Amino acid sequence: METKCALCNGKLKEKTVAYEINGRSIGRFKAKVCESCREQWFDEETALKIEEAEKKLNVFGLTRETKIGYSGNSLIIRIPKELAKFMNLKKQTKVILYPEKKDKLGVSIK
Repeated sequence: METKCALCNGKLKEKTVAYEINGRSIGRFKAKVCESCREQWFDEETALKIEEAEKKLNVFGLTRETKIGYSGNSLIIRIPKELAKFMNLKKQTKVILYPEKKDKLGVSIK
């Protein structure tokens, strides 16, 4: 693995880091971390361990891209079937939508 960060050319240092996906802790894994921009880099073996851990927790592959559509005069966001099943979402489930940042929408199940 490289000793310089591919993003900022900073120095990489080997560390054990906490890894989470969608707010859920997956575990701690070896990574090379850039001392400048803090980007984390995992080797292939570690990436496979992370994937295996995600699969055991049934969270592997839940991140999806979707499009905003229309229903009458309202905008709608389609939630993929796998994500709805994982979060136990059904028709008429109440949710709270809130802006986290200008480019990030949060959704909480009520």
